Amino acid sequence: MKIKFCEKNIDRFSKPAYKELKSKYDDVKVKKDGCLKECRLCRTEPFAIVKGEIVRAETPKKLVKKLEKVIAKN
Repeated sequence: MKIKFCEKNIDRFSKPAYKELKSKYDDVKVKKDGCLKECRLCRTEPFAIVKGEIVRAETPKKLVKKLEKVIAKN
């Protein structure tokens, strides 16, 4: 499984989520991309893309919880 984060969104919001997932899950590819072409979303809240689907949350902690549920299903 691959989880993609936008580099600018990491800088703005999701750095804690990115770091936690990267260190916690060796079997999951947690990638940082330059741009995921979701600029409006990127400016407003933490998000990541898993299997082409956007996963978003109000806080990085909530984003981690949502992504962990996705990881558990796969």
